[in-house]
Amino acid sequence: MSETATDILDRIERNRREQDYCYAVLDLWARVQNQGIEIASVESFGLDTRLLSPREKAQAARARLYRQNDPFVERLPTGGHRLKVYNYVRHHDGTTTRLRPMLKAVHNDAR
Repeated sequence: MSETATDILDRIERNRREQDYCYAVLDLWARVQNQGIEIASVESFGLDTRLLSPREKAQAARARLYRQNDPFVERLPTGGHRLKVYNYVRHHDGTTTRLRPMLKAVHNDAR
């Protein structure tokens, strides 16, 4: 049975989304490296609200006050949360390094 045009277009679209994700990951690592952080030492990324600037804390507080979307964390339909930005990296040795500027979080939505 041969593929239909719709099947081919769906496959191309999935591949394009996967490619966009891969480019976003490469860009993230380039930005980490530009901040002087050795890529091989990074274990994970995270968001620590204690590291937010007073302006960023005020931005988050305003969003809560007016029941708007949090500028740093996305609430998922399942009730879970997903980071929109990273403001630190955790290294394999357990130490952390603050990211300035914060970096846009990357998620694989290609599926």
